[in-house]
Amino acid sequence: MRTTFTTLTGALLLAVSGGAFAASSVDLSVKGMITPSACTPTLANGGEVDLGKISAKDLRPAQHTYLPRQNLQMTVNCDAATLIAIAAKDNRENTESSMDYYNFGIGLINGSEKLGYVTISPSNSIADGATVRSVGSRDGGVTWERESSFTDDGLTAFADLTTTTPLPIQALTTDLQVGAVIAPAQNLTLNEEQPIDGSVTLTVRYL
Repeated sequence: MRTTFTTLTGALLLAVSGGAFAASSVDLSVKGMITPSACTPTLANGGEVDLGKISAKDLRPAQHTYLPRQNLQMTVNCDAATLIAIAAKDNRENTESSMDYYNFGIGLINGSEKLGYVTISPSNSIADGATVRSVGSRDGGVTWERESSFTDDGLTAFADLTTTTPLPIQALTTDLQVGAVIAPAQNLTLNEEQPIDGSVTLTVRYL
């Protein structure tokens, strides 16, 4: 569970009048908010998506290979209706074979060969008994737009089907469609078993 971030802002006060000297003091203000509600996220199967073993012979040599999508259910339960978003953080950053906001890395082979990437898309989302859709923000929640997938270092919230304004939510259930993609086999050393090693942290942020 994450609480709200406090922000530190400094206001520099300069007094200049004719030959007057600049002020020798500066004000620092501390702002924030304590929310009485707490929200707890939960992932089915302990948050693990097992893709099983994939034969190197089934990989496309010169193009990315798209593996079948896997579903993993996520729930978020709050003490009361609360404005929240989900922040996604790539724990394998800079290992994705195709750089994009939507792609999360799945590790390296031999320390330098990028194995591929994974995307995570909410679907069948229900908030407090109503169907909702995902919306995203890449500026810390200042603006929101229709967004179908989690973005690295972005925010994903949920809105009704007619707007992009996040809704206060007490109980959320959503399927996460996890799509793994393997880089062109000709760029990978595959003469022994290689682990697919993706890791993404999902954190509740209070808006």
